[in-house]
Amino acid sequence: MGIEMVGGWLMLQAILLAMLGIELAIYVAAYVYFSARGGGALLVASGIVALALSWRVSQTLASFAVAALLRSGDGRTLPWGNSMAALGDEIVSRIVTFSWRQPFLPFSCKADPINAVVAHGVTPILLVHGYVCNRGLWARLSARLALAGAGPVYTISLEPLFGGIDALVPKLAARVDEILAQTGGSQIMVVAHSMGGLVTRAYRTSPAAAHIAKFVTLGSPHHGSRMARLGVGQNSRQMADGSAWLAQLAQKEQQLHSRENPPPTLSIYTLNDDLVYPPESSVLDWAENVPVSAVGHVGLVFSPSVARRVIEFLR
Repeated sequence: MGIEMVGGWLMLQAILLAMLGIELAIYVAAYVYFSARGGGALLVASGIVALALSWRVSQTLASFAVAALLRSGDGRTLPWGNSMAALGDEIVSRIVTFSWRQPFLPFSCKADPINAVVAHGVTPILLVHGYVCNRGLWARLSARLALAGAGPVYTISLEPLFGGIDALVPKLAARVDEILAQTGGSQIMVVAHSMGGLVTRAYRTSPAAAHIAKFVTLGSPHHGSRMARLGVGQNSRQMADGSAWLAQLAQKEQQLHSRENPPPTLSIYTLNDDLVYPPESSVLDWAENVPVSAVGHVGLVFSPSVARRVIEFLR
């Protein structure tokens, strides 16, 4: 599929593994150093575990703090309990995603079905991840969809990590064509998280687009995010509020919808999002828009209630 590789590894997977390797080496060195100076083995090990958790928690705390500053500057308030629940949910979701699911794909995420036979009336589902993610993001939701009898369920890893969104559209198109060829189907349903929703919208306006039967977005910055101004890469700049790329996409969609109706579309977004601000950026005027709370940005793909809503819509 032309996915960018480094030494046979997907780039994001290689980066995450390298970071975990460096972190592990630091912790081992710290353990050896403090143990040699009379520190109790259990005490030193406990301190290192606390340090590792603190490092991960601080990353999520930082983005929530910036989002909170933006909200307070706009005079917005959110229930304290919902905010704390969302923070806790997001800390766990990001630890699982970036320290396990995504770096250890062969072990953490089942392979996609091969040459699945699609019964009459059954439509394959493609899960499209967002910014600085890979297919490992979907392990939990993919399992829930399969358990509910939806699918067959497929995934994709889109790279380069920091290139333009338009460069990802041909790769998505090739994956859709591959799935339809394998299953013998003519339609596909797409569930997309964050930037994946923008990639899919851009795909719909391209000449290579196959018909999408249903479309679900989870926390996608359809009208841009102020937090994206702090990101890295061309894709981050394109996701920023007021970007020329988003305006061009909306214009292309308007022309497309003047010729054909959009597919049934569901946009689920969280009012506690620390990466998509304002959260109403996820609202599409041609979609069913469902706000939730007490859930984080990455937590949307882990949430049981969100999964139930997605399954209900796809059925």
